Amino acid sequence: MLFLKVMIFGALASGKGTQCELIVKKFGLVHISTGDLVRAEVSSGTDIGNKAKEFMNAGKLVPDEIVTAMVTSRLSREDAKENGWILDGYPRSFSQAQSLQSLKIIPDV
Repeated sequence: MLFLKVMIFGALASGKGTQCELIVKKFGLVHISTGDLVRAEVSSGTDIGNKAKEFMNAGKLVPDEIVTAMVTSRLSREDAKENGWILDGYPRSFSQAQSLQSLKIIPDV
C-alpha cells in the first residue's frame, strides 16, 4: 500500500498548522512539526533536547544537524512508516533539504 508523504511550507502564521490538521484528519497521516519535536525533546530532557536547549537559551536557532536528527528519528517510528506523514515546516534550509535526499525522500512537487 502506498502512503502519503507530504511537506507543507509557509511563513510564520500563514496557516500551516491549520492545513496540517485538515490533511491529518482527512488522510490519517502523522503530523510531524519541528517546533513540536524540539519542545518535546527539551521537556523530556533527552540528550538531543538538552543540546537544543543550550542553543535556545543562548537565543540562537537550533542547528540543522540537531533538527534533522529529531526529524529522522521521528520518521523512523512505526506510526509514520505505517500511516504516512506530513512534515510541517521542514525543511527550512538547503542543508535540511539535502538531508531528505540522504534519507531517499525526494518530493514530487
